[in-house]
Amino acid sequence: MSSDNANLWMCLYFDKLPLEIFTRGETLSNHDPLKKSLPNKIKSRENRGPEHTGKSIVVLQKQRVFRLNQAALDIGIKPGNSMDTAYTLSDRVISFERNEDKEISTLAHLAQWAYQFTPNVSIKAPDSLLLDITGCLNLFKGLQPLILRVEQGLRQLGYQAVISTNRTPLAALLVARAHAPDGSINQIPVRYLQTDEKIITSLHQMGIHNVEDLLRLPESGLTRRFGVYFADYLQRLVGSKPDPQKLINPSVNFFHDITFLSDVSNLDSLTFPINRLLGELAEFLTSRQLQVNHFTWHLSHRNHNNKSFSIHLANPENNPRVFRTLTQLRLDQINDVKEIDNIALAVSQFFPAKAVNGSLFQGAGYQELALPSNTDKENQLLNMIHARLGPGYCFGLSQSNDHRPEKAWQTVSASTNDKKHPPTERDWLLKPDETPARPAFLLPTPKALNVADNIPCLAGKLELIKGPERIDYGWWDQPINKPLTRDYYIARQKDGSLYWIFQHIAMGQWYLHGIFS
Repeated sequence: MSSDNANLWMCLYFDKLPLEIFTRGETLSNHDPLKKSLPNKIKSRENRGPEHTGKSIVVLQKQRVFRLNQAALDIGIKPGNSMDTAYTLSDRVISFERNEDKEISTLAHLAQWAYQFTPNVSIKAPDSLLLDITGCLNLFKGLQPLILRVEQGLRQLGYQAVISTNRTPLAALLVARAHAPDGSINQIPVRYLQTDEKIITSLHQMGIHNVEDLLRLPESGLTRRFGVYFADYLQRLVGSKPDPQKLINPSVNFFHDITFLSDVSNLDSLTFPINRLLGELAEFLTSRQLQVNHFTWHLSHRNHNNKSFSIHLANPENNPRVFRTLTQLRLDQINDVKEIDNIALAVSQFFPAKAVNGSLFQGAGYQELALPSNTDKENQLLNMIHARLGPGYCFGLSQSNDHRPEKAWQTVSASTNDKKHPPTERDWLLKPDETPARPAFLLPTPKALNVADNIPCLAGKLELIKGPERIDYGWWDQPINKPLTRDYYIARQKDGSLYWIFQHIAMGQWYLHGIFS
């Protein structure tokens, strides 16, 4: 290894990625914590990943086997075989057409996942990631603990990678793709070099079969024979020339999916994949110190229309148990999905996580968050209403920027983040000199009142105890011949009831508009 000041790069080579984007759902089921509560007989059937279920799985490209699992290898299927050949060996072979777009998008998601280890992550399509780990080894207490951490994290996501390290990015990539056991590039065959096939053929004809033999040749001779680009590649490979990498930006976006090897017709069977995807979302949010108040599920099938539904929360949070409960509520309402072969979870809007205040003299378990507050209970209720009825049926009220009483209110989001609490009727009546009094109840349409001796009547004459308050507003959206000017009064009946009435100045007519509680 190089000196302490030298750069160190880690390569994650996903050689099984074309297969794993289809089979990771089977692998993930082995690690689902919900299975701890299942009977042993069910566990024995479920705890079998794609390598151990006996299912032969192949990925096709141009009608030929491109990738296959161990079960397919065991029955004699080989890369390059046609499906006719595969079916002669077994009639239970499960096949998928290669999806290169999904491979690239999955690699991009894995790059965002790797951002938790180092901010310097580069994508090498179609199957590799490069991580500059020079400055993070102390954080993870050395190279081996870091490698174990990466392996464990990938295993939980349902992926496997060949992991290698070297002092240059190209060398780390070469070691990983060649599966070099000692981590050195010297004995790697030249066929693994990222260069033109004609150059590889020429090197073989010259008797050069590994990188060590190649590097013994004079650089000037290599440049004359194979061109400046090949010489530049070798210089970056060995570190004699800088090799800056294009690093990813930490995009805040989440999209993970699970493909099923066989169609799912019973939505109750989605418990495990939903639990797994929500766990991945929780890990993503925790690593980035984020929360969400909205996420969307997509249920799809190759022969049917896709089905999507969203979960809206009263407040942003990161609690997979809450996410799971609300998802199940919405899932119970779905009865128009016949079968699915893929489930996906998507989130596009995020909020910074709020810090939890604890006590300096108490343990970590003694936190303010330990006991649910009134706000937490309110949020739980709103979440349940959102999930059962949808966001359009749950809202709050707020003041609107309009002096006309019938237009002075507006609906707002039920989220406690967005709620604006208007002054209560009690506040107005206790401070009559500071704020105009408003009743809690307004009639949908003002009711015309009778008049006796120029005094408005409602089951008897009303006593005007406060007013007038003139409201002359909104002339721009009213007919010119119908002026809006009103004089409002608080009136009292003989039994003590309080009413909000007004006189329409242009018409001289009295109306009842509101009732005080």
